[in-house]
Amino acid sequence: MRSRTAALIIGSLDAAAWALVAMATFLSGSDAATKGLDNVAGLVVTALFALTGLPALILAWRDQWPRLALWLSLTFPLAFVAAFAVVVVSLA
Repeated sequence: MRSRTAALIIGSLDAAAWALVAMATFLSGSDAATKGLDNVAGLVVTALFALTGLPALILAWRDQWPRLALWLSLTFPLAFVAAFAVVVVSLA
């Protein structure tokens, strides 16, 4: 499989994951005490996607630097898992 194709597939999955997490955090009906944390989590995931997933999709779509696009598309899930682990450890 070519790097461009892999970047497009993984980038599409990144976009779907970002949309699900962003909708869950911004539209959550949680307690007023934790609503701010939900909004911050949504902003962090959106910023992470804007810095990694979106450029990967754009680069792969334009067929420019396919290896960089693949690397960026793989960075989003890895950074998301790392951020999630930091939150879990800090709240435990």
